[in-house]
Amino acid sequence: MKKLALIITASLLSTHALAGETYIRNGNIYTHEGAGFVEAGVVTGSELYKGQDKTTGALLNGGYHGEDFNADLSGINYRFFGDNNDQVNISAYFTAGGTGYEADDATSLKGMDKRKMSGDLGLNADIHLGSGTISTYLQHDVTGAYKGFIGGAKYFHVMDLGYGDFVPFAGVSFLSKDFVNYYYGVKASEATKTRKAYSGKNDFAFNVGYKFVMPVTKNIDITQTTAYTRLGSKVSDSPIVDSANQWMVGATVAYHF
Repeated sequence: MKKLALIITASLLSTHALAGETYIRNGNIYTHEGAGFVEAGVVTGSELYKGQDKTTGALLNGGYHGEDFNADLSGINYRFFGDNNDQVNISAYFTAGGTGYEADDATSLKGMDKRKMSGDLGLNADIHLGSGTISTYLQHDVTGAYKGFIGGAKYFHVMDLGYGDFVPFAGVSFLSKDFVNYYYGVKASEATKTRKAYSGKNDFAFNVGYKFVMPVTKNIDITQTTAYTRLGSKVSDSPIVDSANQWMVGATVAYHF
């Protein structure tokens, strides 16, 4: 699907060269602090919308991950409170909240109006507890797409295996009525005999998974990510949504410089 990827950055394989460099910042799993990078791989998953035309695609990323400032294709964030030795870090960030779709992205979307990708401005707090981090966030659409907000909390636990880093995670997200209605609702003008009108309400989604990072050389990592999301009933009851159970698997190769 052109724009219908649940954006969960991927990562798999190698020697024990630089294991232990993985860290959590602004609710993201990063490696190689203070370096630029380019990354490419593949991601596949379940159908979010009924009759989705593609569930496998290329994953491309690149940017810079610094001590306080980070920028890549998934967004931009800046840590303005705390440092690497503090228990609490707070960051401001800009990212996409909803990825949007076009009518030809799935058979269930035929005749639907296009939904736009949003741009969200948010605040994130990372609370470090030894090898674990609780990351909380709240963001609001500032581009006028869905015009609402989403928020949540996720726990990450970084485990240095010697030959690579294993990071399991689990979290919950709150989706405001505006978000649910925009991306999963069906307007009266879009209703058909097989697709009833549907108005969304506030909902929750639950997420578990892991990321495995293994360095091949000083500059190259091969990584693998698997994630499962359980959508709430206000989303999964939509006539255009395929299932409440959503999964995704991806693998990438990243070069750091």
